[in-house]
Amino acid sequence: MMDPKDLITQSWRRCQEYGLDPNGPMNNQLLTGIDLEKALAKNQFLLDQTTPLLEKLYKTLPNKGLVTVIVDRNGIIIQKAGKLELDVAFNYMEVGANWSEEIKGTNAIGLALHEKRLVTTHAEHHFFVKNHILTCAASPIYSPSGEFIGAINISARKEDFHPSMIALVSMMAESVYNRLILEQANQEKLLATKELELTTNYYPFPLITLDQERRIIRANHATHRLLGKDCLGKEFYHKEGQAIGVISDQANQSARSIVSLHTTRKKDSQLYSTAEIIGSSPQITKIKKMINKAAFTDYPVIIYGESGTGKELVAQALHTSSPRKPQPFIAVNCSAIPESLIESELFGYERGAFTGANREGGPGKFEAANGGTLFLDEIGDMSKKAQAALLRVLQEKKVTRIGGIKEKTIDTRIIAATNKNLREEVQEGRFREDLYYRLKGIFITLPPLRERSDILELTDHLLLQLNHPFLQLTNDAKEKLQSYHWPGNIRELHSVLMQAAFLIEGNEIGVEDLQFINEYEQKSESTNSFEPPPPLINTEREAIKTALHATEWNISKAASLLKISRNTLYLKIKKYQLKP
Repeated sequence: MMDPKDLITQSWRRCQEYGLDPNGPMNNQLLTGIDLEKALAKNQFLLDQTTPLLEKLYKTLPNKGLVTVIVDRNGIIIQKAGKLELDVAFNYMEVGANWSEEIKGTNAIGLALHEKRLVTTHAEHHFFVKNHILTCAASPIYSPSGEFIGAINISARKEDFHPSMIALVSMMAESVYNRLILEQANQEKLLATKELELTTNYYPFPLITLDQERRIIRANHATHRLLGKDCLGKEFYHKEGQAIGVISDQANQSARSIVSLHTTRKKDSQLYSTAEIIGSSPQITKIKKMINKAAFTDYPVIIYGESGTGKELVAQALHTSSPRKPQPFIAVNCSAIPESLIESELFGYERGAFTGANREGGPGKFEAANGGTLFLDEIGDMSKKAQAALLRVLQEKKVTRIGGIKEKTIDTRIIAATNKNLREEVQEGRFREDLYYRLKGIFITLPPLRERSDILELTDHLLLQLNHPFLQLTNDAKEKLQSYHWPGNIRELHSVLMQAAFLIEGNEIGVEDLQFINEYEQKSESTNSFEPPPPLINTEREAIKTALHATEWNISKAASLLKISRNTLYLKIKKYQLKP
């Protein structure tokens, strides 16, 4: 490191090269007005950290003859605290003055800017004779990234010099640096928090952050859907069947990793709830209300709906919303069990009841669901023999295993579902009328997807389930989804989105990515099918008028005949100005 005397000598030589005269006048040019405002604004981040530091210093400083200034990287004074008690006609070290070596000659500020190190200038060390009355100590200030951004200087009359000035200016420079690091860390933390909030809102599963009292201080959109919009500020405790991902729990420092918090169906005990019935259309809103109300009764329920509309989801929500939730939920697909086995499946069998039976016998679905809920899916496909056996159990509330003689009392709520019209099945003689009236309690009818106004909301949810939260649909793609007739309903929508998410090479799903019918399937259909071409190809207006007239302006039935959605039909009616 260079000797301090050599520093002064070299600085004097530079001042002579600048053409400065030690006995001549100093340049007292000041930045004022807009120029000064720009300089202060440019260094506001530095002023924010030095202002409280200087205020604290001058409240406790015993020597009132000191002046402390902050300069920017060019030597412009941007802040001043204290006052020199000098018998001179001008004000030393004003805000806006330039104290670089080129302007004020050899001085502590100029040397600190040039050498980027702690320096002192005492009396005759100053190049200009007018400054021989001063003793100064200056230290450079660096940004958290190591960039030189200015300096801090303490000056006093030479008679008031004390070695502690050097230590003081060094500590203040270090304090400013530390404050800048802390401020940057706070800004980065704030930015990280905002980024985290934005990111977690796209995360398909619920995530929360807890404070020391286990109150929720941050939650993503999935959490709001699960726990409600007003969950912030509330205490959080894990509930059975509800996994919660905790990003940070200040009361439990070990909970620092993101834990998968979504409710899944990996275990049989984890069933759907009403919160997982996605949609805000009037039909879905009404169904949710019916579920919440019907859950607290033991009335039998029949769920009507086309294949893929979510009948089992509704059945599970009825169970999980009811007092029977801790008890079993047993589902039986009546169309998948052979007629010869349906009774043993429902009622169980004793040891040796028939060839191939389990040696120890086995309980039936009614026994397994005792105290809980038995969901009979596709009940419209149940054989007449099985219907008779089922009716007997519903009437007597007792079951007898096949091959057994002992009756067992059962307490089971029955929920049935079908895509058939049971009333018509009764009239056609395919379904027992007495069983129909036993099952007939509360009707819940699920709308087909083509009649729902919340397809895009459901689409967003399904993309989250597919772990593609960042995917967006173009406006044309949205219109295509809304105008398609969806014969496979939600199950088909899920399949279409899965294919689209797989095919695209970006974050935007376009019309071309939505494949309703595969190329091979189209070929097979055109080769083997004798159906006439779609009715809207040539005479769209006439086809719509014919369908409306045939259905007496029943929009749902007309849309079904035309194989378009209700929304599309309304648009066509408006387009062609059709009236009843």
